[in-house]
Amino acid sequence: MKTIVVGILLLTCLNLTAQEPFSYPKDLRFSTEADEGYYPCWDTMRVYMFKNVVDLRLILPAWRPVINHDSVSVLEGLIMPTPGHEGYKFGVPHVSFEDLPLYHYTHDFSFNVFPDEGYRNLFSRYITITKDESGNEVRDTIVRDWVHCEWESGLAAGNKGNKYKDVCEVGGSAGFASAGHERYDIIWNWPTTGDWVHLEGLWIWDRGHPPARTEMHPMRFLATRRNLPDKIISAKGDSVFATRVDIFANGDGSAFYNNRDTSDWARPVKMSSKDYEFRVKNTLPRPSSASKLAFTLVTQKGNSYSGNVEVKADESGFALVRIPWKSIGLVDTLVLAKTLYLYWDEGNGASEDYVINSYSVRFKSFKVRRLSEPVLGRAELRVFMDIGGQYIFFNEFATNHKNILNKGIGKTFRRKWKINNSFTVHVPQDREFRVYVGGWEADGAEKIMGYIIDQFSDCTPELKSRVNDLMLDPTPMGYGGCEDDNIGEAIEYHSIKSISLNNTFLIKGDGKPYKENCPFGKHYPVDFHRLEYSILQK
Repeated sequence: MKTIVVGILLLTCLNLTAQEPFSYPKDLRFSTEADEGYYPCWDTMRVYMFKNVVDLRLILPAWRPVINHDSVSVLEGLIMPTPGHEGYKFGVPHVSFEDLPLYHYTHDFSFNVFPDEGYRNLFSRYITITKDESGNEVRDTIVRDWVHCEWESGLAAGNKGNKYKDVCEVGGSAGFASAGHERYDIIWNWPTTGDWVHLEGLWIWDRGHPPARTEMHPMRFLATRRNLPDKIISAKGDSVFATRVDIFANGDGSAFYNNRDTSDWARPVKMSSKDYEFRVKNTLPRPSSASKLAFTLVTQKGNSYSGNVEVKADESGFALVRIPWKSIGLVDTLVLAKTLYLYWDEGNGASEDYVINSYSVRFKSFKVRRLSEPVLGRAELRVFMDIGGQYIFFNEFATNHKNILNKGIGKTFRRKWKINNSFTVHVPQDREFRVYVGGWEADGAEKIMGYIIDQFSDCTPELKSRVNDLMLDPTPMGYGGCEDDNIGEAIEYHSIKSISLNNTFLIKGDGKPYKENCPFGKHYPVDFHRLEYSILQK
């Protein structure tokens, strides 16, 4: 049953299948486990003159650890495709436009992973109830064969009362998944379609949209092997192609799991509870049997990790990477931000017959075709873009003003911007890269980001009153337009073959008309915005 509470959660529930059939472990957990020990918490929710009786237990808690709060689970696998690509219809990886504001300081960066075979124990089984043509109830047990992953982005929070308002307004980061980011920086550590990841974090039940599914939420450690190679200067001084592996870790995953809040709702993340280790492969073909695997390690902005990242390369093209934390007694509050490059020490780093073309991708213009605001209202846009794993927060570039969330596209009547951002991508003959733009128009939900309520609160009259006062009465969320509006996502994939056919492209925002769970809220994100860009071979 659709309720206002389900709408409050502002999250998406999907049922997609992987590219290839999976074999499932026999002892997967059932979703009924997520509700054990919890009881109904009925309340009457009011929005203007509208009323609805709902069960708040869906968000008390919204995310329940499968094991316990201090457990660390490991996942490895490929980032799943995105809209319009081989039939998939969901826009991850992206910064989510819909998050429950009382549980977040900033919106989540999220993506889905097709697990490698050894990590399919992270799946769960849930029961679906449908009706056949005769109206009879049909029950089935479903396994979702991908794992949803989330880490609070640390960007784009500009509302009054949010403790990270000041740093976000100037294009800085609140930390979390973008720790170290400053205005105009490329967000270097977020994965994109086709990348392979090793990640560690909290394995939870997402109870917000029953039946519950398991997720990794939040993460604490993320190593991303890029689908596209990079070009570097080797130890010999040669220009070579290399497999890039971005390594990022810190204990600040969300409002409920971090090492900075001292409030009752926040649980510290014990980064020092273990050492971190993964094995990763150079994906470029070996020039010859005499080639040896070499590596170089680069420190990224925001790094405060004081230990040594240990890398052992072997003859098969793999490297064992070990990050000591527990064994050398490091504190929990450090940030690890480094990039590892793996390359063959012969020729250009790949076999002679393996074609890799280099391109310059240049943005030309971003146009919003219509603003989802009243006639005299200005749109508060939050827009992210991705070019083969190089992310930018476009608000940072759309104005010269210091405040990027209240100027430029952050608060505007204007509909078109000329832009001149340029990116280099190196595209092998058998791979492709994504160009992406998406985001949201900030409304009422944005006004109460960071007004945190403990998700493990008891069902008391005081709690119900607090939720109603913030989210469902006309102020502050109701007067602000209720939910944030999805502006749709424009996505295109490019390969060597497709680029050779054209060098100028225009992509349009995709999305179906939808009715938000608030009065009078109907939106049309189809072709809401357009991005024009060129791709030229270097």
